[in-house]
Amino acid sequence: MSLLQRLRLARARRTCSLPLQQRLLEHPLPAPGARITDLEMVALDFETTGLDAQRDQVIAAGWVLMRGDRILLASAREVRVRHDDEEGVGQSATIHGILDSDLDDAESVDALVEQLLPELAGRPVVAHAAAIERGFLATLLRRMGGVPLPNPFIDTMALERRLLDAAGSGVRELHGDLTLDACRARRGLPDHQRHSAGADAVAAAELLLAQIAQLGGAGKVRLRELR
Repeated sequence: MSLLQRLRLARARRTCSLPLQQRLLEHPLPAPGARITDLEMVALDFETTGLDAQRDQVIAAGWVLMRGDRILLASAREVRVRHDDEEGVGQSATIHGILDSDLDDAESVDALVEQLLPELAGRPVVAHAAAIERGFLATLLRRMGGVPLPNPFIDTMALERRLLDAAGSGVRELHGDLTLDACRARRGLPDHQRHSAGADAVAAAELLLAQIAQLGGAGKVRLRELR
């Protein structure tokens, strides 16, 4: 763990008042020079009612553990989340397909955090368009007295853009060149169940492994090369 990482963890521990997160902040973070083959990572996906973390809500979360160049499918989880919000899921249901009635027996936000945070302790977080997961998670934690997650985030969308630029390929974001589906199709990965948090987390994990393979494989690639 680098000096900067130690300082960030120490600052997070000083300002965090969420007991669960306080305990988890004792876990060291992986060094930027760590090889992927030596790391455990967590691929994460949120389904939300919109893109504004201050106003919108997480209604489903999915995650799966990665160990080196393996995806541990037995670890995959999906949790749906209920909110005391009169607006409900609104028009976002046309994107993720989750209806208000699907959330009648869903977990509370607190229950989601209690299940998810231990999985993230000391591990890099993998997500496609990771600013969404990072922003919503930071908002949830702040509301509970916690602090934004100090873990490294690996954004498979940003990594794909870099790889395409390095190959001299033009990126047409307005044409959907960097969607999860487009990135997977470009690498010959099969279709997956769209807009399911659990399936999208596994899909992002598979995409990352394909990107790592292009860079030389998990035994060669280091964490800093993915960020």
